[in-house]
Amino acid sequence: MDVKNRYHFKLGDILEELDITRNRLAVEAKIRPATVIDMVNGKTKRLELETLVHILDALNKFARQRRFTRTITLADIVEYIPEDEMDNH
Repeated sequence: MDVKNRYHFKLGDILEELDITRNRLAVEAKIRPATVIDMVNGKTKRLELETLVHILDALNKFARQRRFTRTITLADIVEYIPEDEMDNH
């Protein structure tokens, strides 16, 4: 089974919710803008855990500035699709 169909990036939704640009996230997270763009466009094939931590730290910083009451987690930016639910996506 093709693993790339088993996850879905939701980073674009969080960026909209926080009203920040992809470039602003990249600058704050200290990662390449292309990395953020690829995630938003669903083209990412491999991610370092360190990169995910930088993204989540930056997103939570923006969330606190906007007085969000919840913590943004990995589940907010990447959706795992179980094998038995593949037909529903």
